Formats: sequence, C-alpha cells, structure tokens
Amino acid sequence: MFLFALAAGVQLLQGGNYFDGDTGYHLAVARLIGEHGTLRAFPWTSFSWLADHYADKELLFHVLMVPFAHLEPNLAARIAGTLFGGLALSTLYLILRAERVPRAILWPLVALLSSGAFVHRFALVRPHLLSIPLALLVIWGASRRNWGWLLLACVLFPLSYTAWHLPLVLVAIVEGGRLVTERRVTMAAPMVTVLGLAIGVLLHPNFPANLEFFWIQNVEVLFQTAWAGAEGFELGGEFKPFSPMGMVRYLTLPTAGALVALALGWRDRQRDSLPFVVALTALAFAVLTFKTQRFIEYEAPVAALALGLAWGMRARNPLLPAILALVGLVWTAGLGMRPIEMLRGRTILFPPAVAEELARVIPRGAQVVTCDWEFTGEMMLALPDRRFLVALDPVFFYRGDPVAYRTWFSLVRDPPPRAAAVARDDLRGDYVLCDSRPRWRPFIELLDADPEAEFVGRYGYWYVMALPRGPWSPPGSAPAPRSQ
Repeated sequence: MFLFALAAGVQLLQGGNYFDGDTGYHLAVARLIGEHGTLRAFPWTSFSWLADHYADKELLFHVLMVPFAHLEPNLAARIAGTLFGGLALSTLYLILRAERVPRAILWPLVALLSSGAFVHRFALVRPHLLSIPLALLVIWGASRRNWGWLLLACVLFPLSYTAWHLPLVLVAIVEGGRLVTERRVTMAAPMVTVLGLAIGVLLHPNFPANLEFFWIQNVEVLFQTAWAGAEGFELGGEFKPFSPMGMVRYLTLPTAGALVALALGWRDRQRDSLPFVVALTALAFAVLTFKTQRFIEYEAPVAALALGLAWGMRARNPLLPAILALVGLVWTAGLGMRPIEMLRGRTILFPPAVAEELARVIPRGAQVVTCDWEFTGEMMLALPDRRFLVALDPVFFYRGDPVAYRTWFSLVRDPPPRAAAVARDDLRGDYVLCDSRPRWRPFIELLDADPEAEFVGRYGYWYVMALPRGPWSPPGSAPAPRSQ
C-alpha cells in the first residue's frame, strides 16, 4: 500500500488539473470503448489514418481505465495514475524482494528521487506506466530464465504499448551481458520472447492494422520525423534531448547508479550475473536518454533495480538505500525541481461552464477544424460525437491525407486571404475551434474579417468560428448567435 500511496502523492503534484494533453486522449478512448466496445474505426478524427485503419496501440491501458473513465477527468486521471504508477513501483519492489534484497521497499523511492525528470514522466497518465513494469519483468524473466514471467510480459507488451519491439532489444542486451559474464547464451530466451510477442500481436483485435500502426509510430514518427527533424511537423519537446545542463540535473544520479552497479556486478559476476546484466540494460537506456529525454522513464527505475541488486549481494551498509534516497531528495530539491514545478502550472482548458457553452454552439456531428493537434483528446472529452482533424502525432494526419495535412499546417501558420474557404472546402470544416495563444492570432483575425466565416464567440480560452456555407455542413447546424 505504501507504494500505491507514493504513486498517489506524485499525482497530487499536478495541482488542480492533469498536466498532459495526451491524458485527455486516453480517457476519451476509454470512454469510447465503454460506449461502443472494441473500436475498429475512429471516425472522430476524420482526416487521420486511424479513421479507417484503426489500431489501438495501448488497448490494455484503455480497457483498464473503462470502469472509471466517465468520472470527472481529473479524478479519473488520478485514479489511473495511482493504479498504474503503483503497479510500476510494486514490480520493482517485488523483483528485489524475490531476489532477497534487504529493505527492498526503499529502492522504488530511490528511483523516484533520483531525477526530477523521472518524477515528471511518472506523473503523466500515459501507457508507459504499464510499459515500465513489463520491461522490468522482461529483464528479470530473461535473466533468471523464468520463462513464465517472460512469456506473460511479452504477450502483454503488444496489447499495452506501441514500442512492443522493446522486449527483443532487452533480451538481446541480457544475452549479451550473460555472454560477457558467463561465456554462454541460450536461444530459449529469444524464442520465448518472439513467441510471446507473436501471440500478443495476433490476439490484438485490430490485427493486422496494428502491424502497420507499429511501423508508422516507431519508424515514420520517431526515426523519419522526430529524430530526422523533418520540416512541417511539431511533435513536442519530449522527443528532443536534454540540454547539457539538463543532462547534469536529471541524468547524473541514475547514470552514476548504473555505472556503480555495473562495476559491482562485474566484480561479482562469478557469483551472479544478474546485477551486471541489469546495469548494462540501465546504461543502454541512458544512451537513449541522451538522444531523447523521454527514455528517463526507463533509465531511472532500471538503474535503481541494478543498484539494489548489486548492493543486495553484499549488503554491507544497511542504511545505503535510505542514504541514497536522501541524496536524491537533496539533489532533486536543489537542482531538479523545474520538471516537477511544471506539473502544477497547467490551466483547465475546458471547465464545465465553457464545455457546456461549446457543446451548445458546436452541434454533434460537426467537423471541427482546430489550430493544433495536442488538445484534441480534451476536445473529445468536452465535445463528444464531434469530428476533429487528428489526434496523437500529426504524422497520422499526414499519412491519412498528405495534401490536406499540408493545407492545414500552412493555413493556421501562414493563412491565405480566403482562409475560411480553405477551412470549409479543403478541410470540410463546419466550425473552427482555436485556442487563444498568440501564435494563432493572425489566423483568427483573418477569419474574423472574412465574410465567408461567422464569429460565434470566445468561450474561455477558445475562439469559435462558423463556416456556414460549407457544402458538408450537417443539416440543422446553423451558426449560433454571436456572443456579446
């Protein structure tokens, strides 16, 4: 219970509103599954590749949220974050307990306090909260030749997380570490891994679309777009590396822990190769984190696991995990608070009164043109049964209709004189819903002056424009009266 309470405490760091826009999308999908059952299409984002080729890359995550998805969104997010976060911390603890590591309950706390960036990622209610415990089980199951746990984790990976190739990478590192320490490997671990992944992929109700989705998400989004710096796409800062100072602040303790565990594991490799193998995995995640900061979500817990295992083999100083937790607390409080402070600064974008007004002026079934993609999930919660352009990464919009994507991307950033006609005719828009950030002001002002658009009103942070002469407007969707 302590670890679930700890996860709940991390959720409370987010203040009055869940921090992450993607959380809204996941809650919206959980609601849709509760209402419609298994989803095989996603018409709510009509221009996305997912509209006609739907594959739920985080099916298990969404299914587990269905029982409470219809609660108030912030409450639902906190329940999900507590349950999934507690599961991640408990898995770390249970592995250490199975290895008879003294004071195993303290090592999840060491992981949390080792990096403010890890606390930030841990607080986000996203599917990586399921991927973390599954990754830990893969590492431990492959290292200990526990084929049952390894098989189970590999079956669940394709049902839970988009990067379901990760177990293959982890098992390859495990076998490489065993080759170095024990001068032997086995094909059983790769075979069990492949078998489990194959079962999970085939069991997915969206097979075979989930295979194509895997390629888009992991190759086209990550390698060809995010890491390649492709123009015309804005994917968010989490795909970027930390700044040099950020690396010092957020990677020093986890990386140092992994290096110490590697050295201790090498010294004790004749007794047990497990600490060395886990430390090697932690360092592999450290290398990835230098490329993309989001991999801190794996580096920190795997490094804590490695250090706990290495210390547990010797157990010289019984106070070591408490000392490390204290060091982490001082380090993070002094140097790593910025990501944690960010969790408290997000505004509620759709308070109930605003959501009610928007639902009144934008009818069900309307096609809504938005200025960005990052808030689509929250729009789906506030305005159910409306159609938007895209959710998730904009690459799925591009994959669905490259011409329309380029039209939309330039429309909101460098609007043409007849912007309303483009939004209405090329993007089939009935309404424009745009937030009030300064970057969209030229587009909003141009629409306001355009005789082919009608200003409906400003509701909280949102401007609404109607496109009344759109040939695709649904019957009875006449623009609402202007707000005063």
